[in-house]
Amino acid sequence: MTRWIIAGGGTGGHVTPALALGEVIHEAGDPVLFVGTRRGIERRLVPEAGFELELLDSRPFVGRSAGERVRALLALARGTLRARRLLRRFRADLVIAVGGYASAAPALAARSCRLPLVLVNTDAVPGVANRLLGRLARRIFVGFPGAAEILGRGGGDPRVRVSGVPLRRELCRAFATRPAPAPPHEPSDLRHLFVFGGSQGARQINDLMLAALPELDPARLRVVHQTGERDRQRVAEAYVRAGFSAEVVAFERDMARRYREAQLVVCRAGAITVAELALCGRAALLLPLAHVGGGEQPANARELEKCGGARVLDSRQLSPTEFVRELRSLLEDPARLEAMSRAAASLARPRAAEEIVAACRELVEARAG
Repeated sequence: MTRWIIAGGGTGGHVTPALALGEVIHEAGDPVLFVGTRRGIERRLVPEAGFELELLDSRPFVGRSAGERVRALLALARGTLRARRLLRRFRADLVIAVGGYASAAPALAARSCRLPLVLVNTDAVPGVANRLLGRLARRIFVGFPGAAEILGRGGGDPRVRVSGVPLRRELCRAFATRPAPAPPHEPSDLRHLFVFGGSQGARQINDLMLAALPELDPARLRVVHQTGERDRQRVAEAYVRAGFSAEVVAFERDMARRYREAQLVVCRAGAITVAELALCGRAALLLPLAHVGGGEQPANARELEKCGGARVLDSRQLSPTEFVRELRSLLEDPARLEAMSRAAASLARPRAAEEIVAACRELVEARAG
């Protein structure tokens, strides 16, 4: 029996793959402990999934003032000492770091305790924390080939493997055999569109869709639009005024159903979203966030665009006119949507979590032997 620590969090992009790995480990009957930060979304999501969570006082370092950096380093030192005690008390065999500043202290503790450290990087462009932790890791698993080039320092590093992005078991099982085709619709020219901007919604995407409504035919389009709580009423009222049959929700829990029904998805380009589009085999119009992080979302979007599965627009300079033109071009070309769906499915890695866990077991067994 292997005893696992999964460390990191902050955002859904880190917590989702952590939970996907935890689900595989739990199904094998092994104990697993999550370690995160008090400021991250893992504080809610990990207990909701039924896993034990320990919280450390981790703080961001990059882009902060001199005083904040000093406090971040002090928190890292305290967190590393506490993480060492956690590893010993839990009798951990291995630490998996899933990224974010919350993973730094447990990763350093693993190194100081001479435990195998494994890094899971989901974005096509690794963040600063993952670039640093990659130097300490025994194995590095990446979601996209571009990250392998960066973390493997140009390629050829045997520690680095392109595994794909670990996704939650429920979604993987919903599309276990092959990407489900979008259901037939009557009349034949009716299109189903799924629009979302992440768990909190995206004001830019909401505004662009509302600007597009006068140029779209409500008789030929059915829309599911996840807006975020703050924008739900405003967007819902706009669809009604424009005569559209739209289901407007603040937060969508049944993503498998929405992907299955959609013929086109309009969304951002987080690593989890791009991996889900590939898993479900859905054509996408992507509007990646370009003003946060180190350019991760545009890089993720390009991975899907390169294979023909998506059309990518620059969200920094995007006008409603350009958005409407691209949206109409896709909606009016069903053959193109079908080709894009097949192309997206070519990037799917539905067994990423299982492959990562199996490789980690090999590390532990080699160490024990």
